[in-house]
Amino acid sequence: MVGVRQFNEDEVIATALDVFWRKGLHDATMQDLAAATGVQRGSLYNAYGDKEAIFLRAFDQYTGQFLEAAGHALAHADTTTALRNFFDMIIVNMTDGSPARGCLTTRTALDAAISSTEVRQRVQDVLDRLEQLIGKTLSAGPGRRRAADTNRLARVFVTFTRGLAVMERAGYSRKQLKESAATFVDAVMGA
Repeated sequence: MVGVRQFNEDEVIATALDVFWRKGLHDATMQDLAAATGVQRGSLYNAYGDKEAIFLRAFDQYTGQFLEAAGHALAHADTTTALRNFFDMIIVNMTDGSPARGCLTTRTALDAAISSTEVRQRVQDVLDRLEQLIGKTLSAGPGRRRAADTNRLARVFVTFTRGLAVMERAGYSRKQLKESAATFVDAVMGA
């Protein structure tokens, strides 16, 4: 039947996400996507447009899942425990796979200098939303902080996650990353 997709769109996007995660937006090719998904390049172009459009769909799917997982990790009544849970989730996420896949957001941010405005905006949006989630957790914690202080501290936490992603790429083990995160949380929270 003409115009009917002959593939499972959710599976194609999930597979494309894996390709982009391993290769990055700029190093992944339409041929890589076609080979991984089993969908011909022409069909991919017809269904989605170009490589960046596929990436944006995959990145949006990733963002939704990532922010949901971050929200669950941060949903502990004790702020210090919530932050430790959050960092554990982040570290497992980036060290998962063989070889470890790293952090998609950081990888994309590093590519963002040569990406479109839309890709750069998507990266900024996910980091802003992550900052809001962390800020909400911090504002619910002990001690009274002004909203501006909470927002700045949340940005420091997000910045630290990017540092962890770089250290993972430099070869730090999951154990070393968790030790660094625990030390950071303890130092900031005064534990």
